[in-house]
Amino acid sequence: MMCDPSQLRLNPALSRWRVRVEGSALKTEDQQMYRRIRLRMTLTLGALAAMLLFAPLDVAAQGGSITGRVTDSQTGQAVAAAQVFIAELDLGGLTRQNGSYLLLNVPIGTHTVTVQRIGYRTTTESVTLGAGETMAQNFEITEEALSLDEIIVTGTPGGTQKRAIGNVVTTVDAAAVTERVAIANMQDMLAGRTPGLQFTRLSGNVGTGSSIKIRGVGSFNLSSNPLIYVDGVRVNNQSRAGPMLGYRYAIMQDEAGSTGGEVSVLDDFNPEDIESIEIIKGPAAATLYGTEASAGVIQIITKKGREGAPQFSASVRQGVNYMSDPAGDLGTMYACKTSSRTPCAESDLFTYNMYDEANRYIREGAFPWGSENLFRNGLSSSYDLGVRGGTSNIRYFLSTNYEDEGGAVWYNNDKTFRTRANVSVVFSESITLDVSSGYVDGNTRFATPVRSDGGIWQDLRWANGYFLDTNAPGANERLYGFQEHLPSDVANITATRDYTRFTGSATVNHNFSSWLNQRVVVGIDKGWDTNQVLFPWNPAPPPNQAVYSETVSGTIDYGNPMTEVQSLDYSATIDYSPVGFLDLKTSFGAQYSMRRFENLRTQGEGFASPLSRSVNQTPVERLTLTYDYIENKSLGFYVQEQIGWNDRLFLTGAVRFDDNSAFGADFEAQIYPKFSGTYVVSEESFWNFDLINSLRVRGAWGKAGRQPSVFAATNLWGVIPGPGGTAALRPSSPGNPDVGPEVSTEYEGGFDMAIMDDRISGEFTFFRQQNKDALLNAGFAPSLGLPGAVQSNVGQIDTWGWEASLNTRVYENDDFSFEINFMGDHTNNEIVDLATFAPTGGIQIGYPFPSARTRYWVTGAEFPAGETRGTPINAMCDPGFPAEGVTGAASGRRPGATPIPCADVGTDPILIGPEFYTYIFSIQPTLSLLDNSLQLFAMAQGQFGRTASENAAEWGHIYNNTRISQLENNALWQAADRGRFTDNRTKRYYDGDFWKLRELGARYRFPASLIGVTGAESMSLAVSARNVFTLWRAQTDIYGVQISDPEYGAPTQGGGGNYWNMPPLASLHMTLRVTF
Repeated sequence: MMCDPSQLRLNPALSRWRVRVEGSALKTEDQQMYRRIRLRMTLTLGALAAMLLFAPLDVAAQGGSITGRVTDSQTGQAVAAAQVFIAELDLGGLTRQNGSYLLLNVPIGTHTVTVQRIGYRTTTESVTLGAGETMAQNFEITEEALSLDEIIVTGTPGGTQKRAIGNVVTTVDAAAVTERVAIANMQDMLAGRTPGLQFTRLSGNVGTGSSIKIRGVGSFNLSSNPLIYVDGVRVNNQSRAGPMLGYRYAIMQDEAGSTGGEVSVLDDFNPEDIESIEIIKGPAAATLYGTEASAGVIQIITKKGREGAPQFSASVRQGVNYMSDPAGDLGTMYACKTSSRTPCAESDLFTYNMYDEANRYIREGAFPWGSENLFRNGLSSSYDLGVRGGTSNIRYFLSTNYEDEGGAVWYNNDKTFRTRANVSVVFSESITLDVSSGYVDGNTRFATPVRSDGGIWQDLRWANGYFLDTNAPGANERLYGFQEHLPSDVANITATRDYTRFTGSATVNHNFSSWLNQRVVVGIDKGWDTNQVLFPWNPAPPPNQAVYSETVSGTIDYGNPMTEVQSLDYSATIDYSPVGFLDLKTSFGAQYSMRRFENLRTQGEGFASPLSRSVNQTPVERLTLTYDYIENKSLGFYVQEQIGWNDRLFLTGAVRFDDNSAFGADFEAQIYPKFSGTYVVSEESFWNFDLINSLRVRGAWGKAGRQPSVFAATNLWGVIPGPGGTAALRPSSPGNPDVGPEVSTEYEGGFDMAIMDDRISGEFTFFRQQNKDALLNAGFAPSLGLPGAVQSNVGQIDTWGWEASLNTRVYENDDFSFEINFMGDHTNNEIVDLATFAPTGGIQIGYPFPSARTRYWVTGAEFPAGETRGTPINAMCDPGFPAEGVTGAASGRRPGATPIPCADVGTDPILIGPEFYTYIFSIQPTLSLLDNSLQLFAMAQGQFGRTASENAAEWGHIYNNTRISQLENNALWQAADRGRFTDNRTKRYYDGDFWKLRELGARYRFPASLIGVTGAESMSLAVSARNVFTLWRAQTDIYGVQISDPEYGAPTQGGGGNYWNMPPLASLHMTLRVTF
């Protein structure tokens, strides 16, 4: 690369390079002197030309050149815009997009070549250059442990160095993750890579997703989903899109635009298009985002163009999604040879596994099925093609992607086409424009389409043992061993989502001299869905057949939801340094967002024929038409002051003024303050601890909020038939003019540290939140005659915990290196105030939220003397005691009291445990061989503290396919499960602690000598598996009912319950990646 002085602006040593041309007018009286000077110059130039003509070797002997590439030591990817220079010669340049550099006219001799780039450790090599020699010198540079000079754009006005931010900010290097691991969706991208970030559940239904929680749950009714931004533009963050599947779940109040499904629209984005992800985790960090930001903020930064020739990249991913051990997840089942009633004599018991039986039925042609076994290896493929490049004035990144994900049942698939175009324009040194646009189009058919009775997995779990080798009495001639439906019955029901989405933004940056920087970002995120659930008409069910009620005449549920988010963000920063060691930055800005949801939904019953498939083929009198239009607007202004001292100590104060259309008419605009400080102690002159090479301490305090539901402040009316065929109004739901946002106040503190020359680095953060004015729905006295409930700010939930990460480079040299990274976090909460709200269920002072509870905590029982089965007597229960420091009727109870007769126990619930994980740990070792060409990696994750729910298992006892339910020979179980003292611990709740092998894989970078003949610049092949197997779990069964998987469950706050869901899938993929 030729040395271009205009590019050399990062290293101060290079700023002395200048080319200056000066001219002056020639006066008439000086013409003779001018002619003499011109003559001398002509003679001199002639002599120089003769020397160049006749002695070229002498000139060439004056120096040589150095060339090579700069790459990332871990990923092998080219590092662009790195400074490569020889400091003592004031000679250097920047690497191109492909990482290459060229230094010309380097004097002969020995020189030290240095490579620098923000975020990477400085690397030097000594080279000896001979006369006329061109030397190749490649560099592999390693990421800096703490990256304090990294620019963070989330939660700051414009961009701010990480060293100046007092709250913790986690950055996920998405480009590096996708380089070595097969990432199918955004949930795979984030899981296990960020302490403090949790997913509620995993599902084996391809196309569905999960809600995200950052630092746990801080609200009763409102979602804990964080705000999501893409390239500075706010986007839809729903996790309940798509048609309603499984349960008829109530829609979360803050997701009034939700359709009640199980789709996370975050998965619409292509992980291959993402450069990095920034995550801020609580109110102390999210103050500048105001209302709705107390759950945290995720900023997705997509790839941008780079100056240089076009660089193409292509990748192909092939693999399978599969259920790793369905027979083992179901476990051994029991039936009785002689009777359909219990108890059964032990000699008459026989065992079976319903999954094995189902496969036998398919082989024997008992029912039509689209795969060899009940569950298949679903093919998974992805094809990506991208190009990036540009000039000094215009840079671009273009990509396209097609993805086809197959599920464990033959009809479950998700097909998506994506394309992205990002363009950056430099109009001048002071004005730049970045345009980002992405388009998505796809369709999904779901595995569990039924909203009422049963899905495939549940009909396996609830099997009755019919039509086995030794058949149980009372056989259903059509259903074989399945409880209510054949798998083919489920497959005949179709639940689909067709989706289209566009996300676009434009960012204008303006720098006025060196003291004023301003930025404006405007954008839109708009999605169009078509959701459909179709039950075909089955006009003549055979005798003794269990069918869906909807198939008796045929039904269809058809909707066209549209979601639109518009946003405008302006920020300006004035930078002033009155003295050299003091830097003052005054920032101010405004943010506006508008969210609109519109849905026309039609439900029809009674098809005209078995071939009918559309709404217009149902009678008008059996049609139900609903229309929703919901719009919410928010506007906020903020001002911030940052004081920096010697680029080491920073103090920041800010305040935001916020208003929202959901606030009540009597509620004034909300004010959210913030204060933070950070100190890079290790850069002080007095720091002489050689072991600790970098140390930063930080702390932050701030407020943010969550808005109430859109119509919380509005009186709603419904339309009813009036006299004479007219329409009339009736009260539907009253509003609360005083309703306001939930307000979260948080303080956090911690430190970042690197020791032993960055061999060991890490960060630690503790936090505590007070979530006041929590919204709860309060009903009305029947005498008022008002239906519904009103939202009121009456509760408080306190949340606390810590987050930690530790990265260690155990050993490294040119041929071999080993590193291991650790992450961990702890999150807990407690209900501390309910004001006038009457406690109910899990909403009790002293309880975590959400929580698992039971009325009876049975500690013992016995059969009458001389009997080994029958009705238990002398059942004893733990009555529980109030939470520590809590008194009054509003307090929940905890176990640990002296047992009393169960008949004397009151009605207050007893806490079993939180329905969320309170501790999460991950371990990520990486072994690099063959000069980092071969990498072996793994990720293990453990989660602890959650009381999980397998309520599908409860029906295994009810349908008597367990040993204990057939024999009825356990007095405690009889009293707690089948007696009148119901103990949920014997039915569905269990200890959900586990360790899983999340990722396992290898990646090989082909050497240049091998790929040179192809014309490619780099090539790699990666093999990776995800959710490979469970290493350990605290509990494997509930009184004999096998626990399928501790992570799968319903799309609720705690993931509790798993009716009509499927256990999560494992995956195995191979990815070929080529750059040219």
